[in-house]
Amino acid sequence: MRVTQQDIARIASVSQATVSRVLAGDEKVEAAIRDRVVEAMRAHNYQPDVRARSLRSKRTNLIGLVLNRPMGGLSDDPFFAGLVAEILDVLNGSPYHLCLDMVTSVAGQSYIYDEMLRTRRVDGLILVESEATDFRIGRLQQDNFPFVLIGNPLNNNQIHSVDNDNVAAAELATRHLVDMGYKKIGMLAGRSGVTVSDDRVAGYQRALRGGSMPDRIWHADFGAVSAREAARNILNSGDAPDALVVLDDYMALGVVGAAREMRLKVPQNLGLVSFNDTHLCEMIDGGLSSVSLNMGEIVRVACARLLQILDGEDTWENRRVIVPTSLSVRGSSRREAVLE
Repeated sequence: MRVTQQDIARIASVSQATVSRVLAGDEKVEAAIRDRVVEAMRAHNYQPDVRARSLRSKRTNLIGLVLNRPMGGLSDDPFFAGLVAEILDVLNGSPYHLCLDMVTSVAGQSYIYDEMLRTRRVDGLILVESEATDFRIGRLQQDNFPFVLIGNPLNNNQIHSVDNDNVAAAELATRHLVDMGYKKIGMLAGRSGVTVSDDRVAGYQRALRGGSMPDRIWHADFGAVSAREAARNILNSGDAPDALVVLDDYMALGVVGAAREMRLKVPQNLGLVSFNDTHLCEMIDGGLSSVSLNMGEIVRVACARLLQILDGEDTWENRRVIVPTSLSVRGSSRREAVLE
C-alpha cells in the first residue's frame, strides 16, 4: 500500500502541513523536526506525489523544446540529436527535465505553443530556428512567458538569446573556398525567412562582394533528401558551381550523394564547406570541412539563463550572447591538393 503524506505526519508525530514544509525546503522548520520527518520518509520509502506538488507550487519543473520538421525528418539529423543531448546533460542534476515535442506544420506549431501557454505544462521554453516573422516570440512576450532563444532575435533587445555570428561564420567558410582556388562558388541554403539561413546567405554574399564572382544561391527544405534533390538540379544546370557552401552537415551529405550519382569527385569537381561540425563530417572520403558552432557552450549558456530567469534573476544588461565559431578544414575543400 502506498505511503501517504498523512502517514508520514502520523509516524513523525507532526502535522501534515509540517511535512509539506519539509518537502518544500522551508528553512524555518526546526532541525530536529525536519530530521524526524526525513527519517520517517526514508524508513518507509515515501515518494512525494510530483503532480500534486506541481499543482501546489504552480511549477512543473519541465523545460519545453519544440522542433518543427516533416515526419521522419529528425531520425538521422545529428544536429538536433546533439542539441537534445546537450540540453539533457546541462539539466542533469538540476530540478528540471526536458519536455520535447515535434510538429510538422506551421499550424501544428501554433497549436502546440497555444496549448503550452494555456495549460502551463512547462515552466519555460528554449526556442530554436527563429524566423523573420516569428509569431512564437510575440506570443510568448505578450504572455510574459519565460524563454531563451537559440538564434537571432533580429534587433529585439528584450529577448534573451544565445547565438553565433552566422554572417561572419558563412563569410569565413566562403573565403576559405575562394582561398582554395574555386571560381564558381554557390550556396545551398535552407528555407527563406529562417534567420540562421538568411544570416549565412548574407555572410556568403559579403565574402564575394567586390570580387569578380557573382553569387549563386539556391534554397531547399532542411534535410538530406531535399538537399540531394536540389543538388541534382544545381549540378545538372548549364552553369553549375565548382564549390558549394551548404547550410549544414546533414544537407551536405545529400549534396555528396547527388555528386556521386553524377560521378563528380569531391573536392576535385566540387568543393564543399558546411556548418555544425558533426560526426557526419567523417562519413565522406577525406572528411567534410565544416564550421563548428560550439553547440555545447550555446546550450550551456541558454539553459543557465533560462533557469536563472525561472528563479527570478533577470539582471543582465546585455541579453544577447554571441558564442565564437571556428572552421575545421578537411578534405572536401582542400583544393590545393588537387592543383598540385
